[in-house]
Amino acid sequence: MTTLDRYILGAVIWGTMLVLLVLLALNSFVSFISQVDNVGQGNYTTAGAIAFVALNIPSMTYQLLPIATLLGALLGLGNLASHSELIVMRAAGVSPWRLARSVIIAGGVIALLGIALGELIAPPAEQYAKRYRTMALHNQLSMGQGQSGWIRDGDVVINIEQLMEGDRAGGIYVFTFGGERRLESVVQARTASFDDKGVWVLDDSRKTEFLDGRLVASKSQRLSQPTSLSPELLGLSIVDPDSLASRGLFNYISYLRSNDLDADSYVMAFWSRIATIASIIIMAALALPFVFGPLRSTGTGQRMFVGILIGAAYFLVNRLVANSSAVFGLDPAITAWLPTLALLAVTMAALARVR
Repeated sequence: MTTLDRYILGAVIWGTMLVLLVLLALNSFVSFISQVDNVGQGNYTTAGAIAFVALNIPSMTYQLLPIATLLGALLGLGNLASHSELIVMRAAGVSPWRLARSVIIAGGVIALLGIALGELIAPPAEQYAKRYRTMALHNQLSMGQGQSGWIRDGDVVINIEQLMEGDRAGGIYVFTFGGERRLESVVQARTASFDDKGVWVLDDSRKTEFLDGRLVASKSQRLSQPTSLSPELLGLSIVDPDSLASRGLFNYISYLRSNDLDADSYVMAFWSRIATIASIIIMAALALPFVFGPLRSTGTGQRMFVGILIGAAYFLVNRLVANSSAVFGLDPAITAWLPTLALLAVTMAALARVR
């Protein structure tokens, strides 16, 4: 790494860290405000709300890194342009592509930070935050870990194999215990969901009761199950693609496919995560044409405004394409990469126009 690379690296990283600090402060404040209404429920206190927000900061950082890199590069390179340092570099014979290489190196360093956050820190911190908050709000319940979800609700133990869209659960087993931990009944249901009144209803169920040494079996198309569960608590019983590292996502995708289960949402999450890391480097490079181009003589505020527009457009397109994949049955791997590839094409075209 040359002196030029280190100098541009310092400018881009300084700008990115400054922008990231501001964005995290705003997002953390909004997140804390959204938790205030729940303070006082169960064992959830103000300190608990602060802890919940703090534990989600690594995940927030990972999600904000692409736009923070673009804004930070605009800020850092804009300062160099304002002091005519970039013009001096060009006059010394440094080509735009050589400067782009230095900016890409800076983006690569930030991408490494994103990998560390997304693979090592954010997933366990987010999982713990979600579990801590839900168990604090529902302090009368306890929950176990495993491939499927195990939830204890008083004398009832529920096993959930899969959570589907619309707060529906599949593969339900309900074990009811009486005095001295004696098993009283077992209910197996194909699916379960909450009705309009908040009652948990088991569909296509089979119930076995143990009565004085006798077995009594029955079937029911719809069976109401008294429970203190909520849709939020059910969310703890399955694998959330956003709370898994890439390796965990890959293994879970293999598990779903080996059992002929739908894995599209997890495939989308897997490739989107890789595309997000690539977009960090591309965002850093995209700032260079704007600094040399129409925004060379403008102020910092205008540059940041343009950066916010680009970042917001990329975010919206990402969400739109992700939703289109589920609606139109598109290949999730290709769909996940489309916004990033489009961003790469725009960046290459803009760099080619720099003189």
